[in-house]
Amino acid sequence: MQLQPVEHSGLAAIVLLGGCILTTGEPEAWEPDGSTGPTSGATTGGSAAESSSGPVADDTDTSSSLDTGPAESSTGADLDCTPWSAPWIGAPCMQDGDCAYDGGYCLRDDQGFPCGTCSQACEMLCPDLEGAPETFCVDGTDVGIDSTGHCLSKCDPALLPGNGCRDGYECAALSRYMDAGITAGVCVPAGFWEPMSECQQALVDRGVAFVPTTHELDHPDGHPELDCIVVDPVLLYSPVLGVDLRGGGGDTDPVFVACETALAIADTAEIATQMMPVGAHELIHYGTYNCRVIAGTSSLSNHAEGRAIDIAGFVLDDGQELTVYADWEDGVDPMVTPEGQWLRGFADTLWDTMTWHIILTPEYNADHDDHFHVDLTPGEMFYE
Repeated sequence: MQLQPVEHSGLAAIVLLGGCILTTGEPEAWEPDGSTGPTSGATTGGSAAESSSGPVADDTDTSSSLDTGPAESSTGADLDCTPWSAPWIGAPCMQDGDCAYDGGYCLRDDQGFPCGTCSQACEMLCPDLEGAPETFCVDGTDVGIDSTGHCLSKCDPALLPGNGCRDGYECAALSRYMDAGITAGVCVPAGFWEPMSECQQALVDRGVAFVPTTHELDHPDGHPELDCIVVDPVLLYSPVLGVDLRGGGGDTDPVFVACETALAIADTAEIATQMMPVGAHELIHYGTYNCRVIAGTSSLSNHAEGRAIDIAGFVLDDGQELTVYADWEDGVDPMVTPEGQWLRGFADTLWDTMTWHIILTPEYNADHDDHFHVDLTPGEMFYE
């Protein structure tokens, strides 16, 4: 359906309601089909590849002594201990023999790991298996065991529901063993690590997939006196409430933002899906975090603190693509074309619902001819 002219005064107020909690329930099994999904942990330096050796051989014994279906953990909770399609790091286990790959052993339920979890000794890097979550080498003292390196699975919302961990586990940002400057979101026993922030729990309650992470102090080029600090940093996964986040280059990689920004993006996605006469299922953006100053100034941009996103356009449910550059009508009020009316109605709704503190459109200056800049500047409210 093509857009037809509508009057903005007819837009209904949008009430944003929470969703269901997705961090519990039955984990989804997968086959090693070559689809590993996006990287699930932030790295503050170093390569995205964590493998120190290749996947298990084709003749690896995949038998397991585990029974399928729910079981009662020593923690007293009824958990789903269903084995994975192949034993690998992060899979459930009862004994070392269940972890039938080179160097595999079981961190057992009675050691505090619900339904057990397969691991492997490591110094800095761990091997990965195609089709399973990536792995990460952690210090055992961070998970209540001996002070050596142990491989655990990274959180992977693309493969497991909620925050990408098995039943009985939560996602926590941990440092790499022997290299504290590198962190990743890792699946740890539920309740063991520090609890989620109130903001993170709000994302969980709404069914938004994310991974908590950390951020090293950074400085904009030419401004060593300025600090780029991101409060409560997370990696936000696409789709968000049914809306794909697509970068300008066409990728749908997780975006790095402050948690409060992730909530605002979730609100933005929900608004986009409810626009009339047709909603959107894809949001095109030009980026979130960027440690830089505002052009022509020595003041930090909100991008430098993970509090902003630049929205370039949308793909509507009928397949039509709208972009700020092509479809916004500069200096025209009210907008004449259906495309311009949709974009104006969207920006107005962001403002009416106070989803963002600052909304800059092409009406603000020429630097915004191809995007809406929206951010969460504390104590400010401005829209042009």
